[in-house]
Amino acid sequence: MKKAEIKLNVTLDEQNVPDTIAWSSTDGETSDEMPAKAMFLALWDAQYKNSLRIDLWTKDMPYDEMKRFFYE
Repeated sequence: MKKAEIKLNVTLDEQNVPDTIAWSSTDGETSDEMPAKAMFLALWDAQYKNSLRIDLWTKDMPYDEMKRFFYE
């Protein structure tokens, strides 16, 4: 069985607002960390029949990009 690991690194400022987001994967084209301005992570909890979500975006992400990211 093949396994892959995805790592997320989020740097926060003094007010706990995301300053930078970076990710890497053991199954990607490169093992280098790649920058991102936003992320949506959703997991389904089958036992409790609900979703677990983390929605983050960096403070330098423009509003028009945020809107496009959300609806795309």
